[in-house]
Amino acid sequence: MEHSGFFNGDQEYGQEEFNRYFDNIYESGVSIDGNNNMTLGVTQEMGILKIASGFAIVKGFYLYNDSVKEISITRDVNYNRIDRIVIRLNLSNSKVSIELKQGVASSSPQVPSLQRDNFIYELSLAQILVPISGSFKITDERFRNEVCGAIRPKNLSEFKDMTKQFQEQFDKWFESQQAKGWRNIFIQNSSPSLAVDGSIWIQTV
Repeated sequence: MEHSGFFNGDQEYGQEEFNRYFDNIYESGVSIDGNNNMTLGVTQEMGILKIASGFAIVKGFYLYNDSVKEISITRDVNYNRIDRIVIRLNLSNSKVSIELKQGVASSSPQVPSLQRDNFIYELSLAQILVPISGSFKITDERFRNEVCGAIRPKNLSEFKDMTKQFQEQFDKWFESQQAKGWRNIFIQNSSPSLAVDGSIWIQTV
């Protein structure tokens, strides 16, 4: 079955149509501001995590955070832990939100994996090393395309690969033509025998 849109008139559009549209043209990720910096950065102040304002697209759905969001973290009394600050799309409750994804406290803590299935899809803004005491260590993950990345057109890498192949084909052809000699203009009665492709022959009467 074919689908099309968006048109004025009696057509009605909803979540499914808009989601299909954006998910087909944009990779999930966070926006870039006017200074060419990624938005939704994570910092800390007095043991409180602060997530800056910004915009993100997750599988065609969007999140707009128009002010600083604060998240408190509770430490484990015995071991260190690694948490993540994620943008979570939850299709079960029709929500995209910034959440703390808590890891498991351990003598050798591991980063909690991102959930990506038919109901939940997560992007990671940052890893947070939560020690027994002292400051948190924040590792920015926004630039990592495999866990987050910037909002960008889909198939951009494939497009670059395609244009690279075209350029390589042209360069190969151009070198082969140059090896034959420079193109010239021939003004003579008979067909020039040493002319290369692209040369001009003006036949005299």
